[in-house]
Amino acid sequence: MRYHVAPRMLTLSLIAVSLVGVSATPPLAARLEVVDLGTLGGPSSEATALNDAGEVVGSSTDETGAVRAFLYRDGAMLNLGTLPGGSASHATGINDLGQVVGFGGINQFGPGFREFTQGFLWDGGIMTALGALFCPCSFNQRYGTSAAYAINALGEVVGDSGTVRGESVRHVFLWQSGAMQDIGGGAGSFSVSFAYAINGSGQAAGSFDNRAALFEGGGHQDLGTLPGHTVSTGRAINASGLVVGESGAAPGSDSHAFLWDGAMHDLGTLPGDAVSQARGINTDGLVVGWSGTAGGNSRAFIWFRGMMLDLNVFLHPHSGWVLTSAAGINDRGEIAGAGLHDGQPRAFLLTWDNGSDKPALDKLLDRLKIHR
Repeated sequence: MRYHVAPRMLTLSLIAVSLVGVSATPPLAARLEVVDLGTLGGPSSEATALNDAGEVVGSSTDETGAVRAFLYRDGAMLNLGTLPGGSASHATGINDLGQVVGFGGINQFGPGFREFTQGFLWDGGIMTALGALFCPCSFNQRYGTSAAYAINALGEVVGDSGTVRGESVRHVFLWQSGAMQDIGGGAGSFSVSFAYAINGSGQAAGSFDNRAALFEGGGHQDLGTLPGHTVSTGRAINASGLVVGESGAAPGSDSHAFLWDGAMHDLGTLPGDAVSQARGINTDGLVVGWSGTAGGNSRAFIWFRGMMLDLNVFLHPHSGWVLTSAAGINDRGEIAGAGLHDGQPRAFLLTWDNGSDKPALDKLLDRLKIHR
């Protein structure tokens, strides 16, 4: 799948919609806007998350070709920099307070030492390393490794970190009030776990030993897999504890997006595709992600109550856009992700409110006889 130029805003019209799992419907008329978030001076950018204020985070190349975490707010892309001595950074999550988390290189002891990857918290212009569950602390190894992926309104951060068992035996951590806690199996465990999302209640979604898991209260719940599959991963969780992600027959195999609400449901793919992954879910249960071919071409989708829509059908045929992946959706229905704009990899923000009395997304859902 899948940086400073002035954003472009295009007003687009929906000409037709292809639906999965429902009968054909007449052409629909609904408008949306696509914002090209630009870059930090380089050729490409990708959005990974957004908050309910429509602030977006992700990664962009700068004028030197280096990759830097960005925060897009008030119509501009802000370079968040790096941890001390780091050569790159990636932003992966943002809460409604504008606090950003991610991961990047750190090497504050100088060129005589290795650069390690650690999770960070960016708050009010300051990027702080979160540390790690384990540090080898030899001469050239002053750091353990970690990566942060999500933060909630309470400032609780989840991600994964190397452990005393080694870099390949990574565990989910919960970071709060300046301290990192292993909630992925305990210090001596050989289990491998990851967390990619956390809601306001402190429930985190990810995986434990290659199966989708819900982490809560210091333990985890196995969410299972789709029928016939052996591996799965939770990628996002909403306020109600609904989890979305992907499930596959084996590591690296073609997977299908799922929704877990106590049981795991196959969301399918867009017509003609072989693989899909769900990346975000909002309070209303709207799911976004990508669907792709076996050859690697992908399209961003939105799913609701059994219907998967290709977001590209909302684009004017001459817009210059191909939306390849939707990474997140907020409670206003705004969607952030990555695509190609005139052939260049770009982060985007989709806004469904067209300035009328009723947002375009609500009109679309009404037209499809979906009652939110």
